Amino acid sequence: MSDVQSLMEHLDRMTQELTQIKKIAIGLVECDKGKTERAWDDLMAASKEISQEWKGVSAVEEIRAQREKRW
Repeated sequence: MSDVQSLMEHLDRMTQELTQIKKIAIGLVECDKGKTERAWDDLMAASKEISQEWKGVSAVEEIRAQREKRW
């Protein structure tokens, strides 16, 4: 077997392995995407619940008060 043929076979094996790794990585990205979307939905639901229960000044009023310059 020539060195070139050996090298080509090795490159073919590496290419197959990289293809398998890529498939695994794509599967992980899809899994993470679903997890991220669920986390965002949970955050938005919690935000609405907190807003309904809030008794203090609004966020806009609080930010406005913090931005006022009192020299």
